[in-house]
Amino acid sequence: MNLTSREMQVLRAVAKGHTTKRMAKDLVLAAPSIETHLHNIFKKLDVNNRGEAVSSALKLGLITLADL
Repeated sequence: MNLTSREMQVLRAVAKGHTTKRMAKDLVLAAPSIETHLHNIFKKLDVNNRGEAVSSALKLGLITLADL
């Protein structure tokens, strides 16, 4: 699975515990755009929520503890 660079930015922000509102502000996107990226991330990683996405991404080496 290949995550886009924007999806990786969102995933790193999720790993840091950022809210949708915070991610939208930091990434200069609308909240619905963040939700779309999250949906795509969940689909690509075959997970159902943010916690599972972070866990899966760590296991796959997409993010590291240093990203947190």
